[in-house]
Amino acid sequence: MVATSEELGPKALAKRDQILAGARRVFLRDGFAAASTDAIAAEAKVSKRTIYVYYPSKEALFAGVMRRLTFENPQTRALESMEEMSPGSEEELRRDLLELARKIIATMMQPDYLALLRTTIAETHRFPQLGGLFRATVPERAMRSFAVFIEKSRERGVVGPDVDGDTAARMFVGPLLTYAVLNGLFAEGPPRPPAQEKIKEIVELYMKTIT
Repeated sequence: MVATSEELGPKALAKRDQILAGARRVFLRDGFAAASTDAIAAEAKVSKRTIYVYYPSKEALFAGVMRRLTFENPQTRALESMEEMSPGSEEELRRDLLELARKIIATMMQPDYLALLRTTIAETHRFPQLGGLFRATVPERAMRSFAVFIEKSRERGVVGPDVDGDTAARMFVGPLLTYAVLNGLFAEGPPRPPAQEKIKEIVELYMKTIT
């Protein structure tokens, strides 16, 4: 079992981050299949034994790298923000949705995240567990948290009484995902995030649907 950030002390956190940084470079360079524990240990400047203290398998380490790029990213922390939000009015809901949309876009449009997503897609046919690992680590967790956010908003009378949390989550993330796919995964050159006005338009259209 992999320890959470809250369960690790400062020294252990620093060591874990050192391992993740090395693993991230190796996965980006070699992909998942070709990445070896020896190469990761050398890149992170730690022993293989130290890696196994924190991550029992290469799959767990890959998941750790994806979490670090997404939920544990200090520049966005979209999941943490989502779990703390509890809008009590339509204006607060609009504000929260706009903040979440911006953080989701910022997270999904990271070049390293997109590169690891390409690795996942390319290698899932050889390692079927890789797709399931990615799905459980990032999108499914995010969708569950967003569904809870919607349900809390519905209980407070801010969202319509018939709005389903899971459906609402897919409706919100879907338009943002198109930018990650078309302007990120399939982009020639660096990712091209949408303009802020486009994000606002998506939020406004979404508001009309759920309120």
